[in-house]
Amino acid sequence: MNKIFTLSGTLVAILILTVATFAYQHTKVNPPQTEKNFKSMDVVNVNDIQEETPKQSYAGNSATTNNPLSPDKPTVPPLQQKNNLAGDPSRPGWEIISDKERATLPACGSTLMTVPPVPLSSIVVIEPIGSANPPEHTLASISSDTYIGVMGQGTTQTTPLVAPGDMWIILINPRYGGVTQDPEDHVIMYAFCKDVYGIVDHVKSFSPEMLALVDTYPCPYKSTNSGSGSCPSLLMAPVKAGTPLGTVGRMQGNFNFGTWDLRITNTFANLSRHGFRTKHSTCPFDYFASPLKEELEKKIEKTANGMCGSVEHDVIGTLAGDWFIGNASPTRPTDWGKLLYFGPNNRLAGQSVISISGIIVSQPTKWVFKALSTGNTNRQFEDVRPGTVYCYDNDGNHIYKNYEKGILSGRFLVEMTNSTELRIEHQENLCQNGALEFKNPTVYIR
Repeated sequence: MNKIFTLSGTLVAILILTVATFAYQHTKVNPPQTEKNFKSMDVVNVNDIQEETPKQSYAGNSATTNNPLSPDKPTVPPLQQKNNLAGDPSRPGWEIISDKERATLPACGSTLMTVPPVPLSSIVVIEPIGSANPPEHTLASISSDTYIGVMGQGTTQTTPLVAPGDMWIILINPRYGGVTQDPEDHVIMYAFCKDVYGIVDHVKSFSPEMLALVDTYPCPYKSTNSGSGSCPSLLMAPVKAGTPLGTVGRMQGNFNFGTWDLRITNTFANLSRHGFRTKHSTCPFDYFASPLKEELEKKIEKTANGMCGSVEHDVIGTLAGDWFIGNASPTRPTDWGKLLYFGPNNRLAGQSVISISGIIVSQPTKWVFKALSTGNTNRQFEDVRPGTVYCYDNDGNHIYKNYEKGILSGRFLVEMTNSTELRIEHQENLCQNGALEFKNPTVYIR
């Protein structure tokens, strides 16, 4: 699955060590294999700066390149120095440009993207927004982007990535080694207009155009260099639709592709719990021109019924949605063990998920099951209200069991004590075995 830049060199070094926990493998699978881990940068504080190792050269740094989506049409040449516009160092975050920068952007039209980010023929599948996968993505709301799988996963094969519309590059974060199983794993963020922004994460190499922007960025920190993950490039660099950005794929085989829209604020029981991109997350395909929009939507996983997904799963006054121990935040890796999610599965329409990072279980745990509309066993989350003890169990005998992980036996007892607080406990029995009585519950709040 987000960066304050008025930092001293010493603080930057500390941050690099702190966020080494963000590096993890991001692998696409198809049912009924085990779901993969996904990394989002959906946070707005300095805890998210990514670790990197000394950079490697981009192969084929030529003056011009061919457009992979239209081989007979050359793309624009690498950006000239006059377009290498450094961004405002006073930005409050990576995804949040300054008011001065925003004032330079045009108003938003209805169509912002006219080119697929990768060739349509290379797309294997698109996973919707809202993947719950503990511990990194215990809350489905942290997965604010779609994930596009491309051909060649598990190999060194790469797929060309281009700008999907006319836009301004606002950030490039180079990452080398340690983030995934691939040697390079970069992030590019961009603005289409005053209100709509986008991201591609898990870029496996830079194009000459992007490499030129990185190499000429005037890093303000004496302790590091341009092109370093500890000195991400803050920019306002315009590029045209179809401009090469780099490549995706390799061993990982998929990449984040997301948008956020400042005109839209998603609904949560406690908005302050969530990162900036989660608050404004939207479906990226809504901004494409037809018929390309419809062609991309056809690539969404069939089991998701063509839905793009959502981060909005809180149903206020019910069990449904995100829960936290104390002041835990999904933006802090040290808090991942204090998160809890009850909600829909983004990939499997009609299936429910319980996702827990820790504390009440010895390892990150995810259950997938068909919720019921009656009774107090495996009840639909939006039906659960304060005053009754409900039981959720798992006998491992259902078609989607291979999507699960962690503690796969026993039961969870849950009771909402009021509209914003619950107590929960894992026990070894199934729901029909023994009274539904707590022994040592843990309290979560909204």
